[in-house]
Amino acid sequence: MQGYKTKKQAILSTCRTWRQIGFELLFRYLFFDDPSGLLRVCPVLDRESKLGWWTRRIHVTRFYAAAGTTFEETQNSLISILRQCPNLSVFITQWSLHGATSAVIDTLCTFCRRSLRTISLVVRVESMAKIILLLDSLPLLEAVHFEFDGPTPECVSLGAMSNIHLTLPSLCQLSLRRAFQDFLEEACVWSMPALRMASFDVLQYREDLPDFIEFLTHHGTELTFLDIDCIPTLDVAAILNLCPRLTTFCFNPDWRLPGGVATYPVGESEIAHRAHPNIRTIGLHQLLYAFGVGYAAKYAQIDPLSTRLVRRQNDANFAALNKRNFPNLQCVRALSVPLLRCLEENNGPDTESDCYDRWQRWYDQCAGQGIRLEDCTGALLGELPKDESEVDATETGEDTTQALRDLLAECKLMIPD
Repeated sequence: MQGYKTKKQAILSTCRTWRQIGFELLFRYLFFDDPSGLLRVCPVLDRESKLGWWTRRIHVTRFYAAAGTTFEETQNSLISILRQCPNLSVFITQWSLHGATSAVIDTLCTFCRRSLRTISLVVRVESMAKIILLLDSLPLLEAVHFEFDGPTPECVSLGAMSNIHLTLPSLCQLSLRRAFQDFLEEACVWSMPALRMASFDVLQYREDLPDFIEFLTHHGTELTFLDIDCIPTLDVAAILNLCPRLTTFCFNPDWRLPGGVATYPVGESEIAHRAHPNIRTIGLHQLLYAFGVGYAAKYAQIDPLSTRLVRRQNDANFAALNKRNFPNLQCVRALSVPLLRCLEENNGPDTESDCYDRWQRWYDQCAGQGIRLEDCTGALLGELPKDESEVDATETGEDTTQALRDLLAECKLMIPD
């Protein structure tokens, strides 16, 4: 941070031309991780409104209220900044808008209507009518992410926005999180001809799951990317039938899919009614019980039967990830960040149970079919980062010395005789 301040001051203090160029670059991307930042930038744009013309992206992260600032001041500063940015293309806020939802949405619809392409908001479920109005007013949106925060009311009143048939001709990416079942129900009848990527994260266990099948019946035909993360089991085979063009599919391998577990030894689950030729990448959520690490390892001691059933289901679902069901499958990736952290802390799968054998079996299955088994970083699953202290010091020294010699030779060539 200190280095950034020094460079910024150097650029702005060099000369008037550098100052102008520096302002254009500095205001192109506004990032706020503290409400005081909004209060500092707001008066600058009020004095020199032309600076906001250069702003293409605004990102507001989650933060706690800073000392000496109020919610009203923060809200007014954000709205004032948005008014000064007519060319804003990306607006992301991880700060829950709550009481500011209406004011922020009205400002976006009024001042950024022709420029906004990507939006990410955290809003209350009861603000869904305003969200629909936002989509109706911004037909050029290409990527949308909504996280519906707070408790879910028994009845969401949409008023004039109820049963409205939206047309979103440019929307190619839709991402929803938490309690979005009412929103998804409305979206089933919308026109989204460009939609290619859909991502859904229910986040916690819910009995009233969104109707994914109904949504995919209307919008699944042209999807190439589908990511569904929830705890209750979904009908994967039906989903794959509705999405014939998928190249990437992410699901929860803890789901109790038909077949596999009932046989001994464990066979493969019925993951697809027929071969899906286009899928090249499959992502796996959860898998927290599969390798005997972290919290799941402790839970296995408390409830070994349930843990064993989940692991058997993992084996059955993973066995179905083969070239017969997915002829062009190239990569299977474990997506859980907590799982990767636990594997690293434990230095790999648990070797005192069948968990290490499970990892070896899965690795062999993929390797035998030319499929790469990865973790969420893109590295091979189970291949932990190397400890720098284990690197051969002699080899490192030789490489470094040679690099320094090459650099010195280049410097000498640059010095005139």
